[in-house]
Amino acid sequence: MTLSPPPPIVPGIPLLGNALQMMGDVQQFLVDSYHDLGPVFRVRALNQPFVIMAGAAANRFLIEHGEQVFTSEESFGGLDREFGMRVHVLRGRPHRHLRKLLATGLSRDLLAARWDQVADQTEQILDGWADQPAVSVVDACQRLAAAQLSIAYTGASSAARFETLRSAFELVLDVTIAGKWPAAALRWPSYRRSRAEIHRFARAALAERAAGPRDGTPDLLDLALDATDEHGVPYPLDVRAGMALQGYFAGVNTVAYLYSFMIDVLLRNPAVLARVRAEVDAAYHGGRLSFDRLRDLPALHGLVMETLRVHPPAPGSARTATQGFDFAGFRIERGQRVLVATCVTHQLPEHFPDPQRFDLDRDFAAARSAAVYAPFSVGGHTCLGAGMTQVLSVATTAMLVRRLSLSPMRPERPLRITATPGPNPGRRFKVNAFPRGATGEAQAARSPVASP
Repeated sequence: MTLSPPPPIVPGIPLLGNALQMMGDVQQFLVDSYHDLGPVFRVRALNQPFVIMAGAAANRFLIEHGEQVFTSEESFGGLDREFGMRVHVLRGRPHRHLRKLLATGLSRDLLAARWDQVADQTEQILDGWADQPAVSVVDACQRLAAAQLSIAYTGASSAARFETLRSAFELVLDVTIAGKWPAAALRWPSYRRSRAEIHRFARAALAERAAGPRDGTPDLLDLALDATDEHGVPYPLDVRAGMALQGYFAGVNTVAYLYSFMIDVLLRNPAVLARVRAEVDAAYHGGRLSFDRLRDLPALHGLVMETLRVHPPAPGSARTATQGFDFAGFRIERGQRVLVATCVTHQLPEHFPDPQRFDLDRDFAAARSAAVYAPFSVGGHTCLGAGMTQVLSVATTAMLVRRLSLSPMRPERPLRITATPGPNPGRRFKVNAFPRGATGEAQAARSPVASP
């Protein structure tokens, strides 16, 4: 029997392959390659060869066959080995069971229960932006998201350990998923010290909660303390600590990068900003936006959904083939690393008419049903924090436009996307922030263009 041929190769440069393209605007690179070569092709980033599957058929394949032909152990096993985040590598019933537990602890219901605490912290942090000579947007948004998520999920901010959490987590992603650093990087003394500190922090949080349980809605720490596997056996301490850590840094980059891209959209689209701001002003009563009003902000929800379409937080789902299979007339062999580029469909006119246009009123219902709108992936490994990310983004943007006026420090500079570790506007994206109002608006208008 004649086997199908291997997928075509995207041309690259010696040694680096396609690394430079994939370290920049990886979403656009995947879309361009799809148009050039079709729904399956091969790329190489340094020493990491990947098969890319893209388009509506690829998304359906992941939903229908992902459990049978893929594993995420090679891509996400580092999160389990280093921090006990086992949900990323499980399959079948054990995976479904742990996902169900975590979904309860990562739900938007916790944000509703702790809305006043999260809102107070958010307003305090945003007001602090106006005291800085320049706001490095990605960094500021990461710090904001870390504080918000840790309060919502665990009741306490992780701000004091933010640097340790961020550096260790991003290094693990760069080593195990992106392949930017060799595995030996996880033996660096500085990383090992950070890792040990993070483990102590998670276990101390669990011990403190066990000693003084809280009333009200059970949060991630409560669930981790009582968590048992699918057979009713308590999870080991490292897994329960890993569950607790989900609330401190899992999702921080996803949320922060979305905030950053939305800020860029608002700065580049005055009409969008004006419409969003008018909607927010009408929703405020008594100086505070109530949690219940968040669902009644269609322009803001459109901003979030459309930003996720144009700038998805994870352009694809990384897997490894557990068996050989054919797709679109080409052969993917057992053991090959595969990236199902679930968001290539976001830029295809057959699914999203005029995809280059940013449209607050775009209708996503049909695209979601057809699994061609997939900013948080599709199938059994869809991001558990998707709901929280979307509602928190609506809330944060509402508070931002209500309290601050922003102006870009380099308005002539085009958006330059980098993929470190996920697509984001990069550390060169900086803004001036002023308290909103007559004085702040006038200062923003007079603010000179400054070099970062």
